[in-house]
This record gives sequence, structure tokens and C-alpha cells, in this order.
Amino acid sequence: MDIDSNNPKTGLSNRIKIPIIILTFLTLCALGALFVKIATSVVPEKDKSDRYQYLLSVGDKLKNNGLNEQAIEQYISYLDKENTSALVHARVAHTIGELYMEMSNCREALSWLFRAEIYSAKYQRTNELKNHIDTCLTHIKSAEPKNLTTR
Repeated sequence: MDIDSNNPKTGLSNRIKIPIIILTFLTLCALGALFVKIATSVVPEKDKSDRYQYLLSVGDKLKNNGLNEQAIEQYISYLDKENTSALVHARVAHTIGELYMEMSNCREALSWLFRAEIYSAKYQRTNELKNHIDTCLTHIKSAEPKNLTTR
């Protein structure tokens, strides 16, 4: 068979194929993202609220075993990922502040204690929270380090 140089090429040129392939890939990615969004929005509300409870449980276990830094990481991850009520947020932030106090880090403790104070409208440990704040403020302002436990 002789190929006639006057005949145009059969099929699509590369200039057309590449954009078609790219657009097809982008369309598949968009449909995949839409499917994932629809699939996750169908999760019942109870499952959504329990989704990150394991972080809180792990944080409690670490705290009870004296692993304060690791507990703080779990509690912060919980607050970052879970939309909590003001009361739960105050309790977790206060716990983080207490852990920092136990580690003699009043500057970091105060940022969490103040956060707990902001969320503490119905918080039952408000007096204890205020004592912790006062203790840290006194510690920061004083030249001598003091024992931070107020229990």
C-alpha cells in the first residue's frame, strides 16, 4: 500500500487528544469528589458526633497514665476536628491548661485557661478555673518559681 502524501491523516491529532484526555481526567476527579461528599453527608448525626470521641478517650487514658504531652496532643486534635458545645470546649480547654500547669508551662496554660474561661458560661468548675488562672498569673509575674498544683 502506498501512502499518498496528499491525503490528510486519519484520526485525531495530538493537539486535540491531549486536551480531551485532560478534560476527561478532570471530569472523573470532580465526579469522584462529588461522590465522596454525598457519601459523607449521608452519615447519621449520631455517628458524626461520635466520630472523634476516640481522641478524647485516648487523651483521658494518656493523662491518667502521666503522659501529659501526648494527652495534650489528643485533646487539641479533638478540639480541631470536632464541633463541640461550649461546655465541652471549656472542659477540654481547662484540662489542657491543667496539664500545661503540671508541666510548669504557665504561659501555654494561660492561653488554654483563658479559652476555657470564654466558653465557661455553664461550666461547673468555674471557681477552680479562676484559681488556676490566678495561680499562673502570679507565677508569671513572680521572680521565684512556685509549685503550680492548686489541688
